[in-house]
Amino acid sequence: MSKKRIKDLAEIALVAAIYFVLTVIFSSISFLPLQFRVGEITKSIVVFNKKYAISMMIGNFFANLFSPFAGTMELIFMPLSNLIGCTIGYYIGRVTHKLVGAVFVALWIAASVGITLNVSANIPFIPTFLSVGLAETVLLVTGYFLLFIIEKKGAVKFDR
Repeated sequence: MSKKRIKDLAEIALVAAIYFVLTVIFSSISFLPLQFRVGEITKSIVVFNKKYAISMMIGNFFANLFSPFAGTMELIFMPLSNLIGCTIGYYIGRVTHKLVGAVFVALWIAASVGITLNVSANIPFIPTFLSVGLAETVLLVTGYFLLFIIEKKGAVKFDR
């Protein structure tokens, strides 16, 4: 295995672990219908490099093991939705602006959470989508600006 491939795998695992830890540490607000998953602040990294969509899928799977709603929707649908939404968000960010890609991901995840909670716990979709959408947008936009500043200062290069 090449050094680049090993480095990519390590970076993917590290970002997944950061997402997982931030979500589980703040589990009291991470798994409610009005959820505010602090780990989502890391999700904007996907608009800089699509390889991190895999991180979000893995991190989401492991974090959802701690969810009171854990089941097929949380452990299969949501990780796959993260992978798909983050990948699409990356390409939207490339075509338009990375911030637009981050907002897309926020709304994609909000819709996915709304569907998941509606199917698994009969929680109404629209209020869930709106509340999660607000939280996701705040977290992903904040995350985008933090990552943008970190990259601009030359501390890290995400887009390689």
